[in-house]
Amino acid sequence: MSIFNKQTKQETVIYTIVWTLLFLSPVVEFLINYDSQHPFWIKRGLIDSCGTLLLFLIVFLIHNHILAPMLLNHKKVTHYIIGCVAVVAIFQTIQCIHKPNNMPPRPMPDNAEMAPPPPPEGRPPIDKYDISMFIIVIMMIGANLGVKSYFQNEEEKKHLAKLKEQSLMQELDYLRYQVNPHFIMNTLNNIHALVDIDPEQAKDSIVDMSRMMRYLLYESDKPFVSLNAAITYLKRHINLMKLRYSDQVKVNLDVPVDCPESVVLAPLVFVPFVENAFKHGVAYDKPSTIDIDIERKDGRLLFHCRNTKSNVKHEYGGVGLNNVTKRLELIYGEDYSLDITDGEETYDVSLNLPERHPDDFNSTTANKS
Repeated sequence: MSIFNKQTKQETVIYTIVWTLLFLSPVVEFLINYDSQHPFWIKRGLIDSCGTLLLFLIVFLIHNHILAPMLLNHKKVTHYIIGCVAVVAIFQTIQCIHKPNNMPPRPMPDNAEMAPPPPPEGRPPIDKYDISMFIIVIMMIGANLGVKSYFQNEEEKKHLAKLKEQSLMQELDYLRYQVNPHFIMNTLNNIHALVDIDPEQAKDSIVDMSRMMRYLLYESDKPFVSLNAAITYLKRHINLMKLRYSDQVKVNLDVPVDCPESVVLAPLVFVPFVENAFKHGVAYDKPSTIDIDIERKDGRLLFHCRNTKSNVKHEYGGVGLNNVTKRLELIYGEDYSLDITDGEETYDVSLNLPERHPDDFNSTTANKS
C-alpha cells in the first residue's frame, strides 16, 4: 500500500495550516516568555514541546496516509483497528519514556519563599499527563478520520454528479437522434407525393428540406435554440406537410412576430406535436383543422396545438411524442407542464415552458444531480 495516498488540495491546505500553527505556538510562547537570566528552562520547554508535536505529527501522517485509507477506501475494518491500536500503543510508550522528568525546577521569583521540590528521579508511573496524551491522540485520529470522510464524500458526490451529467447528455443525444430520422422520413414522404403532382413545388420543397436538414445538423445538436429559429423551422415543416395534404387541411398558425434572440428553448420540442396533428388529425373525407398557437406570457412560453380527429382510429403517441416527453423531463425537470386532452372530435395539447436564456441552459447542464 502506497504511503502517498491521494487527497484533495483543500484537505492538504487544512492540514498544513493546522500543523503550522501548532508548531508555531511553542515558538511564539518561547519568544514571549524568554528570560535571559534563565534561558535553559525556556529552551528546554521549547524543545520538549516541539518533540511532543513531532511525535503527534508522525502518528497523524501514519493514520492519514495508511490507516484511514485502509478503512475508507478498502473497508478493512479489522486491519484498521489493529493498526490504530498498535500506533497508539507505540506512541504512548515513546512519550512515557521521553516525557520531561529530569528537568531542574523552574526558578521562582526573587520574592518567593522557597522553590518547589525537585521531581523524583527516574521515569514516573502513568499519571494525568499520560492520560491527557492518550485522549489527545485519540481525538486527533478521530478528527482526521472525520475530515477525510467528509472530503471523500464530497469527491464521490462530484464524481457521481459528473457521471450523471454524462449519462444525461448521452440520453439526450440518443433521444435526439431517434427524433431526427422520424422527421426526415415524414418529410421525404411529403416530397415524394409532390413529385408527380407538381415538380416545381417539389423542387421548392427540396430547398425547404435542405434548410430543415441544416437545422437538424447544426441547430438541434445544441442544448438550446432561439425561439425565432424554432418558429422558422416549424413554419417550414408545416409548409411541407400542407403541400402533401393540399386543401384537405386548414392550418392556423399564431406566433409572436418579434422575439429577442436571447429567448431560447430546447430544440425540436414543438414539432412532434404538430407532426402528430397531421398524422392523426387529417381526414380524407372531410375538412380538417389544425390550430397552433405560441405565446410569451409572464416569463413563460405557452404552446397550444388543437386538431380535429379523423375517422380512422389511431393510437396517439409514437416515437416522436414519447421522446419529446422524456426530453422535457430531462431538460426542464418539474418546471414545465404538459396537458393532453383526447376528446371525441378533437385532440388538444397544451405545453407550458419557462422562458429561458442561454446562461440558464449552461448552468443547468453544469449542475445536474
